[in-house]
Amino acid sequence: MKKPYPIGKTLARLVQNAWRQNKRLFASFGIYTLAAAVYPMFAVALPKLVLGELTQPAPSVERLVFITAGFFLAAGGVGALKTYLYYASYHKLGLLRLEYLRDMLNKNLTMRYCNTEDAKFYDEHERALNAANSNNNGVEGVYHALYETPAVLLTVLAYVVFIGMKSIWILAALLLHVAAVFWVSRETHAFQHSLHAEIGHAARRVRYYSNTANDFSFGKDVRLYGFQSRILDNFKREIDAYVAIIARVKHREFLLGFAALGTLLLSDAATYGLLVRDVARGMPIADFSMYLAAALSLSAQLKLLAEKAGTVYSEGEYAYDMFRFLDEDLGEHGGTHPAISGDTLEIEFKNVSFKYPRTEKYIFKNLDFTIHKGERLAIVGVNGAGKSTLVKLMTGLFAPTEGEILINGVPIGAFNKKALYSMFSAVFQDVNTLAYTVLENVACHAEGDRARAMDALERVGLGGKVRAFPKGLEQTLLKIIEKDGTELSGGEAQKLSIARALYKDANMVIMDEPTAALDALAEAEIYESFAALVQGKTAVYISHRLASTKFCDHIALFDGQGLAEYGTHEELMALGGKYFEMFTVQGKYYNRASEEVDA
Repeated sequence: MKKPYPIGKTLARLVQNAWRQNKRLFASFGIYTLAAAVYPMFAVALPKLVLGELTQPAPSVERLVFITAGFFLAAGGVGALKTYLYYASYHKLGLLRLEYLRDMLNKNLTMRYCNTEDAKFYDEHERALNAANSNNNGVEGVYHALYETPAVLLTVLAYVVFIGMKSIWILAALLLHVAAVFWVSRETHAFQHSLHAEIGHAARRVRYYSNTANDFSFGKDVRLYGFQSRILDNFKREIDAYVAIIARVKHREFLLGFAALGTLLLSDAATYGLLVRDVARGMPIADFSMYLAAALSLSAQLKLLAEKAGTVYSEGEYAYDMFRFLDEDLGEHGGTHPAISGDTLEIEFKNVSFKYPRTEKYIFKNLDFTIHKGERLAIVGVNGAGKSTLVKLMTGLFAPTEGEILINGVPIGAFNKKALYSMFSAVFQDVNTLAYTVLENVACHAEGDRARAMDALERVGLGGKVRAFPKGLEQTLLKIIEKDGTELSGGEAQKLSIARALYKDANMVIMDEPTAALDALAEAEIYESFAALVQGKTAVYISHRLASTKFCDHIALFDGQGLAEYGTHEELMALGGKYFEMFTVQGKYYNRASEEVDA
């Protein structure tokens, strides 16, 4: 049997956080509770007073008008206050949820990068994110229920005392029905939460196709290659799979609901039967209407209380999942060693083996080689050979499964993480342009050095482009935030990422396919100025285009099994191995293309 989650600690944490963030909310909560508790009682008392007056031997019209008008004014005032505070709470409770969402985003930005390669992590992240991603479920669902429940509880207690003094049997029948409703709610939730992993996984798959269809950057490929029907078919398939899981939950709820239906019929029969009996024994009709209204109102309030309690319990478990995720130690742990100052880097791999989380296949096994200070190393190889993984290892984004990596003789794990990252200027093959200004994209800071940023842009050939922008360095990129944002071409975005690396001016330069989106002339310019760009620092250059290795001191070829060949271009060509074969094949295409142009 599944162990219950610590609901008390979860609710206490939610309330404590709410108190810390918005103490005024508790004042409005107190007023709302009193108003909402009193409001239902007007509907119970008014029929009693009106019928009592009408059944008098000489009913007074003036008194009826006074009673009715007074009750409507009082009920209207209390109802208006209750409604105002209820809707005002939505904004305040929504802000509480957004604080948790901010905590989730902060967790994403500060966690160990290796988690992004772990499928199990994605499912756990999905469950945690769902708790902070909706106005009516998870954290905010619990807050809404907690805000409303005390008022319902006060009303119920008042009715319980009132009806209990009249007939304990009516009260017992009503409580039995509510107990059945609560049991159904709890059993349904337990079943739904047992499917939480399936639901989260299915929701993630649905969101992928939804996001793909809404991502305009896919527009050209989708249209030219006819992906529309494929995406829609896949989206429908995943929606059907998601609905099938939810249908299992609803089917269970439907079957369990028969128990609640039976107790509802029993409570109604007891209420009407016992009250009709008392009328037959002489109870005034005005009292009958009052007790009947009270019994019906108590039944409704008890069901509402059961629903709110069920919501607190069920949605609280999702909040608990979120707290577990937030409390999990996913942060980056390094040592205390400071960044190396005034020197470039030497990277030594000593018997390094690596495999991705929850996989058995090793990307590298017993890897031994050194990138020397000031060396310009080209890393080449087939797709999937681990070239980009190697970069993530040397920059500390991944940790070796076995062995160790030394930077200038210091174990990489000994460095403070921020210090470690500060030593690398990297250009990755997946170029990411942010919806910030050009200056912020280059300097990664709103108060960046404008002259230094423009110098970096000039060196990659973007200076003229940026000067032509209406706002220059202050021009916002992308249109997703600012309607007058500028969209860069793929090649321009890649140049921008190179400018970012140049601006950082770190100890070592890493370029992972930095010219993949550039035209031939722009690529040639980058190649020719490569020595000036790296300025004598240790540099690693990853490329599929072997012609680009000519300006590097050494070449390391990876073949999917590890380091297969290492040496200068001349040495590897003389070796006649895989590098020779790949270079020769690519050379044929270049020569053929050149001959076709000459012809």
